[in-house]
Amino acid sequence: SGIDKFSSKRYEGALADFDKAIEMKPNFEKAIYNRGITKHQLKDYEGAIADFDASILINKNPESYFSRGQSKYALGKKEEALQDYTEAVAVNADHAKAYYYRGGIKFENGEYQAAIDDYTEAIRVKKNYAYAYNDRGSAKRQLDDFAGAIIDYRKALNVDNDLAFVHNNLGSALRKKGDFKGAIQEYTKAIGLDNSYYIAFNNRGSARYDAKDYEGALADFDKALALKSDYAYALNNRASAKFKLEDYKGCVDDCTKAIGLDANYGYAYLNRGNAKELLRDEKGACEDWSKAVEFGAEGARTHLSGCN
Repeated sequence: SGIDKFSSKRYEGALADFDKAIEMKPNFEKAIYNRGITKHQLKDYEGAIADFDASILINKNPESYFSRGQSKYALGKKEEALQDYTEAVAVNADHAKAYYYRGGIKFENGEYQAAIDDYTEAIRVKKNYAYAYNDRGSAKRQLDDFAGAIIDYRKALNVDNDLAFVHNNLGSALRKKGDFKGAIQEYTKAIGLDNSYYIAFNNRGSARYDAKDYEGALADFDKALALKSDYAYALNNRASAKFKLEDYKGCVDDCTKAIGLDANYGYAYLNRGNAKELLRDEKGACEDWSKAVEFGAEGARTHLSGCN
């Protein structure tokens, strides 16, 4: 049947079966809905939306509103998707996924408290919703509620301790609280679960840098860059570690690479300027500090006072 084929990801076959069912019974709402979710899997989002529209006309099924929201989001129509998730929870006040995805759009829009409220509703309905705990933690982090974020990340890990990205997020919240040792432990767990997690290597390097372990930081930035050579943040971070280890030429080289990837990277100009000063290239240092200020690295302003 179409449902069996859909379940085993044979979407083309499922589509043909649902087409036949609808041909025989044009108002077969369940088949129209199932054809819609099949079209969504085949990335025919416009076709999926047409089916969800037809399904809603027959029966205001919350799943049709939710799924139409997913297809609209896939087309970049975020505000329309948000309206559909709202329709879904109006029909079914216990639709955990609709709250969760609506929270995601609010998070993307910078409405962090509203996102927290939606993630909380998702968790009310589904107590063990690890992703909702994680994302609520991230919204709290955006509001500088690092203690609240840490609690939520730990709740997510109580549900599923094998989520590498949650260990990474917990590490970042602990780092913000100044617990560098705890942060390093969480980043290490993330890397243990996914040894290609270049962001976690970079973040662990940053925590080691904060803990004044510059050799350890350098090794982690090297690993991050071995996995992703065009990672501008890791290049600038490695430059900072090289500066602390008095490798000023290496610092300049990494900053130059970072700037090559992002010409507006203020902190890379700041770091390069600092290294050039110690290499006695005062003109180059002043030019870099000027660029740093232009691109938002205000810390360079104090250096500029000594430039002509």
